[in-house]
Amino acid sequence: MPLRLLLTGGGSGGPTAPLLALARHLQETLPDSPEILFLGSETGPERAMVERAGLTFEPIPSGKLRRYWSWNNVTDLGRILKGAWQGAQWLRRFRPDVVVSAGSFVSVPVAWAARTLGVPQVLLQMDVRPGLANRLMAPAATALAHYPDPLQGFSRPARKVRIGPVVRPEVLRASAEAGRARFHLPPERPVLVITGGGQGAVGLNQALQPWIPHWTKTHEVVHLTGPGRRTDLTHPGYQALEFVHEGMGDLLACADVVMTRAGMGILGELAALRKDTILVPLPNSHQLENASWVADFGAGVLLEQQQLAAAGGDWWETFLQNCTPGTTGARLAELLPPEGLEAFAALVLEEAA
Repeated sequence: MPLRLLLTGGGSGGPTAPLLALARHLQETLPDSPEILFLGSETGPERAMVERAGLTFEPIPSGKLRRYWSWNNVTDLGRILKGAWQGAQWLRRFRPDVVVSAGSFVSVPVAWAARTLGVPQVLLQMDVRPGLANRLMAPAATALAHYPDPLQGFSRPARKVRIGPVVRPEVLRASAEAGRARFHLPPERPVLVITGGGQGAVGLNQALQPWIPHWTKTHEVVHLTGPGRRTDLTHPGYQALEFVHEGMGDLLACADVVMTRAGMGILGELAALRKDTILVPLPNSHQLENASWVADFGAGVLLEQQQLAAAGGDWWETFLQNCTPGTTGARLAELLPPEGLEAFAALVLEEAA
């Protein structure tokens, strides 16, 4: 009998990418191709990502639990309850051997419905500081896969397995030459790739835009602005793309420097590619802990958003003078060795058995 795998998560590309990497790996390695269902949010970018990967996607209602008073907490409670009911219906209909989530609030009601029905489930924790959604799901999970240490706030599940980053196979097989050809980047110029994540980053886009003409003096700049957020800026050596559906691994592979937010998903991919990285974490978020953890190890350069807005030009000159190419990339690969996909898949199969 083939494995029946239910994946759940989304709201952004961060919790979605490792689940798709897991699905692809199991499809390529199991003798019988697994039957896979993905439950995600109704409005997030995960639907397009999942369907592009050839998997079945079903949307369910989701809500967010805020740590402050808001009427949205009241209205979202109804969506959470509805999501739990629909999640339970899909669990009964699909009858998975195991449920796997990498976070997001859409997964929380599914996790507790799975626990009620006795379905084993694996939770992937990627950030230094666990988010509220993962903390709510942890007591319902039967196993936890993680790679930052130490784990804060997780007394359950009892089984915890430390793994490396879960990196998509297409990133591990990426080609710098293919990236330069696909994105029309001249071979003699170094490349700076800027990405704010699958949903873009309005604050990051605004902070860096005045400095693009300065940075193009030394680098070709490829800027991923996010869906619906293309910039009107035009300048020689600069190209703005809303989203890269195919060839993202190749684009990262041809980069000499990557400027990015500090989600652990992208950091794992950059570690696998040994890329020098400038971290501009989302203000007032868990990403600051991720970025500080990486920077303290000498595996990346931390630049807070307000610093970027205030000193982008002068800072860039100093960065180029002081950065030895490849140094922070090598340290990032040491901090986040790219061996997590196989270990993650093995844990999922053990829980499903």
